[in-house]
Amino acid sequence: MEKEKFSEEFSGDIVRHSKASYKAYIRDLTGENPAIPFDKNNQELNDLTEKGKELAENSAREYFANLNPAEDKLFFASSNEVRAIETAEIYRKIAKEMGFEIIHPEHSRSKISDEIADGDIRVLDALSLNSDNLLLDAIFQPASTKKYINLSNVPQDLREKFEKASSIVDEDDQGNWGNNFYKHVDRVKEIFPEIKNVQQEYENKFRYLLKHFNTGKERAGDSGVTGNIKVLGFGHENYLLYAIRNIFQEEGINNCEVLHITTDSDGITGKFRNKEAKL
Repeated sequence: MEKEKFSEEFSGDIVRHSKASYKAYIRDLTGENPAIPFDKNNQELNDLTEKGKELAENSAREYFANLNPAEDKLFFASSNEVRAIETAEIYRKIAKEMGFEIIHPEHSRSKISDEIADGDIRVLDALSLNSDNLLLDAIFQPASTKKYINLSNVPQDLREKFEKASSIVDEDDQGNWGNNFYKHVDRVKEIFPEIKNVQQEYENKFRYLLKHFNTGKERAGDSGVTGNIKVLGFGHENYLLYAIRNIFQEEGINNCEVLHITTDSDGITGKFRNKEAKL
């Protein structure tokens, strides 16, 4: 694949959301029809667990300790899922407490951001998952967490395919969604061809994300703010797994871990756990 070129140097960070309860997912997967798309307008607030809130606060303080409020100005972006927005909001509050200037976007594109973050967090589709079918996503959950899924109203052919795909994962359960997805998606894709594998997520979603992430600085600049603008994007492991596993040779990305991105005329460089690599 041809590498993207950028006319100006830009750097930003992608942060995986903190530990969450996944309340809306549980509600929908236990409902009458679990084979439904994600609805960004029908979520449950307070989705981060208490440990998730604590992790986000501690991680934010550690992160901002490496920046300078006299020089660095912050632009916050997020997935449209509440666990990501709530993580971003904790970082935003800590940043304000530490004296950083927060760049307010012209539009947040999110009622949740407006409600809990005064519209300071710009929601981007490029950071979002926008699942077409929550039931298919649930295939990669650990076996113990799939027991609550209500399959009683799922059409028989879909139910049989779901159970066949789930058995592939359950027989060699890797303990969490990300590891199961990475290990088993290619076999599951033989049953459900519409599921994107890790490389497809990387090439389609991640590259699309980088292009839009790069415009975050431009959007911030449109507000008239000058100086060292730092863009923080809060998202998900799904589209990061290929880079984390295949390029950086790491097992996965933990909650609130950071992938640092730099773009310039030579392309895209990532830094993760002190390893640098071209993306």
